[in-house]
Amino acid sequence: MAKSEFLIGLRLRREREARRLGLAEVADRCGLTKSFLSRVERDQASPSLSSLMSICEAIGVAISVLLATPQTRLVRASERATLKGLPGASVVDTLIAPPTQRHVTVMETVVGPGGSAGDDWYTLASEFEVCFVLEGAFEFDLEGTIFHLDVGDALSFSASTPHTWRNASVTAGARMLVILAPALPDQQIRFDREDQP
Repeated sequence: MAKSEFLIGLRLRREREARRLGLAEVADRCGLTKSFLSRVERDQASPSLSSLMSICEAIGVAISVLLATPQTRLVRASERATLKGLPGASVVDTLIAPPTQRHVTVMETVVGPGGSAGDDWYTLASEFEVCFVLEGAFEFDLEGTIFHLDVGDALSFSASTPHTWRNASVTAGARMLVILAPALPDQQIRFDREDQP
């Protein structure tokens, strides 16, 4: 089967398992045999529209959700939107996830030697923040508790916790991946590119 083909069975199985429903239970609910339903989930059989609707009803998923086209967007490194105003002159933040994404903000932060987010603590309008060090070392200050992070280290915390950070080196640059969930609201993200929303 070509990868470009629509794998409805795989989606049905994912939805069924997410609801912790057994194959036999769903088969009983929709009046189909367990073996047929198993073949449908393995994309070895195609159900009629009425059978598909019955399966969806038995699982508890809307057929429109099942048939929705997945949203995929490739963001090339050269096409990333650069954020401004976050937070200092020697810091460059670029978005990795599309700016229209509302579930998560993902950005790469590149910091010059001795660069920092500033001396004052700040908070972000998100629930959860993860900072993963890609290069160099960082020192994080979370309300007075200091954490030293080297390459491969990750720090997770509430984005509403007053915090700040700095590049731990005054001679070498550093990089980290910052993930915020849910995404930052528009008023906390300003873009250098005029074509960005």
